[in-house]
Amino acid sequence: MSPTIDRAFAEAVERELAAIGTPRSRLQKHQRRTRTAAIAFGSLALAGALTGAAVAVAALPGPTTVTPFEQVVTGTYTGTAAVELGPIPEGADRVILDLTCSNGGSVEVAVRPGQAGTSATTSWDCSDAVRGGKAIHVSDALLPSPGSTSITITADPRTTWTVTARYGTSETSDWGVNARGETYGVPNDKGVPDLIAARATNGEDGYIRDSDTWSVEGCINVYESDGETVVGLFPNGAADGECDADE
Repeated sequence: MSPTIDRAFAEAVERELAAIGTPRSRLQKHQRRTRTAAIAFGSLALAGALTGAAVAVAALPGPTTVTPFEQVVTGTYTGTAAVELGPIPEGADRVILDLTCSNGGSVEVAVRPGQAGTSATTSWDCSDAVRGGKAIHVSDALLPSPGSTSITITADPRTTWTVTARYGTSETSDWGVNARGETYGVPNDKGVPDLIAARATNGEDGYIRDSDTWSVEGCINVYESDGETVVGLFPNGAADGECDADE
């Protein structure tokens, strides 16, 4: 279970981080039901691939590295069904899923609690997934309840889906802390840092202030990790996903 870096997946994560708060974000369109969980899933940087490799986004403090266990379970189901996973290994703290749909409808699964224990689910429209022809990857599905070894995936009655599942374990690194006492890095199992990793419209990498994402709709500053030096702008909820000019 030695971690390795999947560069293509890491780059996709970085793109999603840059899209959070804009119309480009797939996650905000149809993933988490709470803001915290949406951001956290966007940075699963963080997350382990089902192939057995774990990935991390380089140079960003706070990633959660997920490593899957070896035993794999596969199956095809129609409608809501319980997937039997077998005994929970010592150290497992989540279930990793790769799911494909063969027709339309919606599918939903419970995921690990977010910041302050916020419960959440991840859901998607299988019509979109079918057209895209790609598996849906979930790195933090909720472990089975005590005394159980199966998880329930909720789906529309006529929706047929195939899943590959296995248990996983994770390790979350610390966020950075700047001279102002602000934490910076990527959202993770611990919650959301004061400064969240993002990419400005001018291509510069930096951090947006979490409080700005709540209070400002439109372009907000992207800072270096010091929380003071502005390196660009980020279109937080901007209708066109663009900013007129970068500073």
